Amino acid sequence: MPRRPEIGNVQLYPNRPLRKADRNGYVLKFYCPLLRTRVRRNCGTRDRTEARRILRECRERLLNGEYAASGGAITAKSALANVPGAHAAPAANQQADNRSWQDCYQRYRDHRSTRIRETSLGDALSRLNIAERIFEGYREDRGLTEGLPVAEVMTLDLLEYLQDRLLAGDECRYDCRSPNTVNSMMGAVMAFVRFCHTRGWIPTVPPVEKLDVDDVMKGRPITTDEFESMLKVTPDVVGPDSAVSWQLALRVIWESGFRVGDLMDFSWDDDRHIRPIWPTQKRLHPTLVIPSSQKNGRTQEIPMLPGLDELLRAIPKQDRTGWIVNPQPIQYEIKSRESWFRPSDQDLKRLIECYSNCSIATACHVSEMSVRKWLSGAEIRRKNEFHRGTSEIPAAELIELRKRGTSHTAFEAQRRNTRLTKERVGRVISLIGEKAGIVVRQDDERTGYRKKFASAHDLRRGCAQRLINAGVSAETLKVIFRHSSFETTQNFYGATRSAQAGAEEVIAKLGQIRKKESFVGGLVGGEEPAAQLSPAEIRKLKALLDSL
Repeated sequence: MPRRPEIGNVQLYPNRPLRKADRNGYVLKFYCPLLRTRVRRNCGTRDRTEARRILRECRERLLNGEYAASGGAITAKSALANVPGAHAAPAANQQADNRSWQDCYQRYRDHRSTRIRETSLGDALSRLNIAERIFEGYREDRGLTEGLPVAEVMTLDLLEYLQDRLLAGDECRYDCRSPNTVNSMMGAVMAFVRFCHTRGWIPTVPPVEKLDVDDVMKGRPITTDEFESMLKVTPDVVGPDSAVSWQLALRVIWESGFRVGDLMDFSWDDDRHIRPIWPTQKRLHPTLVIPSSQKNGRTQEIPMLPGLDELLRAIPKQDRTGWIVNPQPIQYEIKSRESWFRPSDQDLKRLIECYSNCSIATACHVSEMSVRKWLSGAEIRRKNEFHRGTSEIPAAELIELRKRGTSHTAFEAQRRNTRLTKERVGRVISLIGEKAGIVVRQDDERTGYRKKFASAHDLRRGCAQRLINAGVSAETLKVIFRHSSFETTQNFYGATRSAQAGAEEVIAKLGQIRKKESFVGGLVGGEEPAAQLSPAEIRKLKALLDSL
């Protein structure tokens, strides 16, 4: 049986000092006896001490019954002021109650968490948080009361206002958003609106129209020469030690048409992930088994492209375990403001007898942790521990120490052992495309599009383009690229095939017409190429024409 809710168990979020990104301030989470579910209440303060005082008062009101008697006020002050966010028990014939955005958001998250993938839920909730901040800014600019009652913000005017602000680039790292992105974000918001309407929290679903968009690719297929240039600059972006793993990742996408998520889910021997299958019978071809965790939610077996088959067979059999592609963390250095140096081991032994780690670190322009690592690496132990800072090392001695030591101008970044996420891999591949100078879309002030460099998806498009050029049908493309709808394949790749087929037909027809209009002996007719007349024959022909 599920555990009974505990009245008075109030939690404060976040339980730490607020950061600049915490725009909602401190929030209380607890079980509401009126609504019979866990709710969230904003403390209305950014002071941690005040928020803890409100938490204690709210707990006391829940235990002594004042919370329920006041209709859901978390403090005595809010009970006297009759705060709109305080809940009363909903009436049976009430069409739409005055629920807050946070309460509906919590119910929506709990409802969707068991029905969609975790990544999809995270994307949807992130977009709802952006909408919430825009709505809060709207009410703050107009001097309205705090809180976001859904019945007041889920109107046609405010949703169209949200659409305009998203298009203008509010809450975005860029100056503006594309219409495609705005439509996608509004889709998440409208799903939340329909959820609220279904439960009677708002009276109607406003008819918000989508923005007109260009039905074109965000990038373009890259060519073989461009792909080779990306491989060439990979060591400059990720470092020489990590370059081999990243070049393998680029080649797998180029030969398979994988998405980045598929690339990072590609395994040799785990049937829970994408894996290659080589049949034992000669007449059968190698395939790839795709689990239902992929984007379209289907378990599939698709043909393995010959280039990928050749690439995988080149890997030694003893290395065919675990992940096929595992890009290593990139190597880079952190530039320091001042050039630092490491004293020699002999100098370190002499310095620790007279100076503390703090004094040595200050003289070498490093941290105390660096000094401790130097001593540990050289297996040098102190005989005397200094519990406070010692005097500074003289300047003349520092000059000699620097001469005998090794000088540097940067620190090598510490590398993590955890596997990179697909988002990180996608960003690094985009950095490689930018380093190679491959522009797949120019900036356009009219449409608001920014300049875009080659990404992992442009490698996928390049694979599709090579298959189209080889004459592969659109139906087979749909299977290989695992589009959930044939319209996706037709929209993006069917136009290229139609253009090529039309060009071949036009060239064939025009070639026949030109062939029939060839001259024989200088006259129209026949299908043989025209013979060239000698100068004597031309004079005779001219005399004959003059005599007529």
